[in-house]
Amino acid sequence: MGRLVVLALAFLGFLLLRADAQTARRVALVVGNGSYAKAGTLANPVNDALDIADKLRAIGFEVIEGNDLGKRELERKIGEFSDALQGAGAGLFYYAGHGLQVDGRNFIVPVDARLDMPVKLQLEAVPIDEVLDIMEQQTKVSLVFLDACRNNPFARSLSRSATTRSATALAGLAQFQSTRGSFIAFSTAPGAVAMDGTGRNSPFAAALLRHMAEPGQSINDMMIAVRRDVVSATREAQRPWSRDRCSSVSNLCRAETVPSNRNRPSPRRPRLRSQRSNAPSATRAPSSSFCATTIWRLMPRRCARPSSGFTVRRPPSTARATTARPSSRSRLTGSRNGRRGRSVLSPAALR
Repeated sequence: MGRLVVLALAFLGFLLLRADAQTARRVALVVGNGSYAKAGTLANPVNDALDIADKLRAIGFEVIEGNDLGKRELERKIGEFSDALQGAGAGLFYYAGHGLQVDGRNFIVPVDARLDMPVKLQLEAVPIDEVLDIMEQQTKVSLVFLDACRNNPFARSLSRSATTRSATALAGLAQFQSTRGSFIAFSTAPGAVAMDGTGRNSPFAAALLRHMAEPGQSINDMMIAVRRDVVSATREAQRPWSRDRCSSVSNLCRAETVPSNRNRPSPRRPRLRSQRSNAPSATRAPSSSFCATTIWRLMPRRCARPSSGFTVRRPPSTARATTARPSSRSRLTGSRNGRRGRSVLSPAALR
C-alpha cells in the first residue's frame, strides 16, 4: 500500500512539472517581406526579421520564421505557428514589410499580391486580426510587433480604384480592438508612415534589438526605451505606439536566460613555480587582537571555563568576560603579589 502511494505521488509530481514546462514555453512567428513583385523592393524587412529571430532564440523563444513569403506560404507558416502554440504560455508575432488598413481592418501584404482592385483584398492579403485571434485562443499572453507602416504603393492604387469610401485604403495601420492578455506595438502611430531606415535595420527594429534582451525588464519599460530611441533616431518624425492589455507584467527576457557576471568569481591568474618560491609573501602579520581571539577559540573547555576562581577575559572584539565560580569539589586559590585573591588570565599572558 505504501509503495502505491509513493508511485502515485511521483506520477503527480511528474504531471505538475510537465505542466509548468508547457506553460513556460514561448513561441514566436517572425516574418519579413521585402521583395514584392508589384511594389518594388524594401531593403530592410528581411534583415529585420533575421536579426529579431536570432535575438528571440537567444532569450528562450521557439521561433518559426519565413521571409519573402507569398500568400500560400504565409498561410502555411501561420498554420505551423498555430500548431506550435498548443500548450505554450506565450505567443509572439513579428512582421516587417508592407501592410495596409481598409475600412479599419489591417492586412499583411504577401510578396506575390496583386492589389489593383479592392475586391481582391480578401484573396490577396492576410488579415492581421486573424493571427491575433489564433494567439489569443491558445495562449495567455499574446505579443504583436508590427513594422508594417511603410509608405505603401498598394494603398495608393486601391484608393484610386475604390468606388466607396469604406473600401478606401489608408496610410499606416488602424488601432486594434485587442482583448485581455494581448500586447500590440506599431513601429509608428496609427495612420502614420514609418521609415525603412538607411542601415541594416529599420529604426524600430534596431531599437527592439537593443532593448529586448535586457533581463527582467517589463514590456512596457522596454517600449518606453524603444520609443525614446526611435524618436531620437528619426528626429521626432516617427513615434512608436503600443497598447497593453496583459493582466500581468510580462518580460521578453527572463532573468535566468542571460548569464550574470555579478555572482561569478573573478578568475585567478596562475603563478609560475619560480614566482611562488621566490616571491615575498604578501600576507600581513596577524594583529594582537586576532591572535588573542584565535587563542580564545582554540582553548579547551576546561581552560575556557575553569573550575577554579580564575577569571578568563575575552579579547576586546568578543563578548564580555566570563567568570567561573569555584566548585565545591575543587577550591583553588590564586596568589598575586603575596595576597590571596583572584588572578586574571589575559590574552597578553597567553601569548
